[in-house]
Amino acid sequence: MEERKLKDWEKSIQILFEKSPHLKGLIKNPVYYSNAPWAAQVNRHFLSNTGGFAGEHFYRVVFKQGSPQSLMTIGSGELSGLKTTSVVHKGRIKSVAGLELVEVPTASNLLPMLLMMGMFGAIQHRLAYISDICIDIRNRQIIGDHARLERISEVILDCFEGIPEMDQNMTRLNLARMVSTTDECLELVVVLREELAGESRAKSAPYSTYDGIWVEVQGPNWSKSTYVPADFMRNMTHHNVFAAYERFVAGKICQIVLSGNYSPSNIERSKQSAIRVIEPIRKIFEERINAHRNGADELANLIQQLNQNCDADIGNWTPYDLKRAYSQQLKTISNIEDRLHQLLDAKLESFDFLSRLANTDQIDVYLIDGAIVISEKEDSTLQK
Repeated sequence: MEERKLKDWEKSIQILFEKSPHLKGLIKNPVYYSNAPWAAQVNRHFLSNTGGFAGEHFYRVVFKQGSPQSLMTIGSGELSGLKTTSVVHKGRIKSVAGLELVEVPTASNLLPMLLMMGMFGAIQHRLAYISDICIDIRNRQIIGDHARLERISEVILDCFEGIPEMDQNMTRLNLARMVSTTDECLELVVVLREELAGESRAKSAPYSTYDGIWVEVQGPNWSKSTYVPADFMRNMTHHNVFAAYERFVAGKICQIVLSGNYSPSNIERSKQSAIRVIEPIRKIFEERINAHRNGADELANLIQQLNQNCDADIGNWTPYDLKRAYSQQLKTISNIEDRLHQLLDAKLESFDFLSRLANTDQIDVYLIDGAIVISEKEDSTLQK
């Protein structure tokens, strides 16, 4: 099997661990690395407020459930009440230092930006499809409204992958940009959905359809044509409406990250807006899937008649072909429904993941020598 190509951040993690082998035992599940200019600024801020030295000390910021924008607090002792960071000297933890927050703009913006970086690293690691949304579109022939799909993909990817480089002003600008792009994407979903519905209406389905059996349809000017309904359904699942829907969900996820609002109500609102988009798309397939179910029921009735009376009239079917056709009918229905689930409902898991991530002691942000490393603790709820 061909070895997977490492991403740039993974290569940076490898280099970091080669320089400081002891860090590998401390940072057990890294999911992102960034040495963006903003990361160096954050490091300088922490060092200046704790008397640390670049290259010798690093800090671990833990975002806890219930107060995701605050550091852990020391409960007792000389540093009681201060916020904590782990102080590491030459790769080994030497002590736990107290970090007093300084009331300056940099400090007030510090924790929200760290939280954004932490969420970004975990999301990029788990929801890799966001980083791949441009690949399949670039391989298609883009014409008409479909050209908008490529542009929307580029904007989403640019905003998402640009998060590590953003200061707060740039974050606000990109949030506005993302809201506008997601609204445009929703409009495109509607256009493409109606296009798919029109294609479906042009090839009407009879009451019962079967795998491999052609049906005749009436066209304009009394013309006639034939098609295989099962094959037509499979082709329908490759329509660009599904690509547009995927980008709509990706845009909603990016909006949440850029806004920094991980409240359950905000995530649920975004999820519900995605659910409302799903239903009209699924409805286009309902009549065709039901027609195939009707065909399966008719085959099942013939099999039942044959089981009750070996001389029953089963038309041109042989007993073997009849059972094989019935099995294929059920398989096709299952495959189409599974495909629709992956294209539509499975995308909703992005919101569920984000909700779980925002409500667990999950994200550790390490500030190391001018860089930021995001690490996740192993958690079975995030493996689902």
